[in-house]
Amino acid sequence: MRLLKRIAALGIATCAAWAPNIVSAAEQDYEIALKLFGYQDVGSAQSECRLVFWQHNRDPGEDRYSLLLHAPKPDDGRIGDARLKIGGDFHTLRLLVHGGDGANGFGEHYLFATDDRDIKVQVEVLDVDFQADLVRFDKVKLTVIKKGRVPFTANAKGESGCPPVAKPAITASLPQGLSIGEETPLDDVSKVPGVLRQLMRDYAQDHCDIDGFFAWGGARYIINDAYLLWQVPCTSGAYQASGVFGVTQNPPGSWGELLTLPNPPRLEGNQNYAAMSATVFGKEGHIVTTDLNRGAGDCGVRQTFRLIDGPGEVLELELLEFREKYDCDGNAIDPARWPVAYSVR
Repeated sequence: MRLLKRIAALGIATCAAWAPNIVSAAEQDYEIALKLFGYQDVGSAQSECRLVFWQHNRDPGEDRYSLLLHAPKPDDGRIGDARLKIGGDFHTLRLLVHGGDGANGFGEHYLFATDDRDIKVQVEVLDVDFQADLVRFDKVKLTVIKKGRVPFTANAKGESGCPPVAKPAITASLPQGLSIGEETPLDDVSKVPGVLRQLMRDYAQDHCDIDGFFAWGGARYIINDAYLLWQVPCTSGAYQASGVFGVTQNPPGSWGELLTLPNPPRLEGNQNYAAMSATVFGKEGHIVTTDLNRGAGDCGVRQTFRLIDGPGEVLELELLEFREKYDCDGNAIDPARWPVAYSVR
């Protein structure tokens, strides 16, 4: 009898020990088996415009499996069908809602769903970093909801827009200018020839904060044995900065000249010196400026100039292309894809 009692007690203890595992197995039937995937699984190159979110501790540029949700963004800025992986299957979801007060004026909520509404994905953006070509999402809560399952919430990061393309591909189809040598950064604005700094005081006071504080000291470029091109800090703002381009003798002497940015034909206005967010494409002899109307990067003006020999053996800039996006609609597409208002092509 004592033996039977001991066996019974042992059986009860054994069942008690296994009970948590039995509950866990049951709970697994209600969990969402969200799976990571990669760019290879969406049939898109990384350079395409997209809205994408990935697991916060993964790097989509290095990790084969990192993405949580991916949707293409065509040139018109709309958000296409998104892909999500649960278990071994991919699911297609459509954007239902995008809006909210948002960080820095950018809509912070997205809601996606399958056509049958069986799966929904809520995305809450908590921290945003605006860049020239992309909106970066540094802190995101992504919640997957499926009927009959416990919602799954993941910490994520992401981006919206078009990753920068290689420099030569941006302006190579436009007429070339004088070749511009490699950029040599300057330690301080004091390294800019005094003649150019004086010309800025004389002619660019309305465009520049001459005595302001700047995070960089400017740059120098070799044009040829006779000329040097200089970029001098002009203004510095929350999300963009400008510089003034000028030329001097090589090596610098007492002569110098500031380069004006010409307007498109039939567009009257004062001479402008401030080149906003300028990028120099030395091989093509081009200077590209992007002037954003607001930090979201979804509207503004993009201009492409080339450096040429002007009358009287003087260097000057010629406008090749003028792009403008009027509608500040939250669609931060690549400025290189903004509508063309003027072009020499």
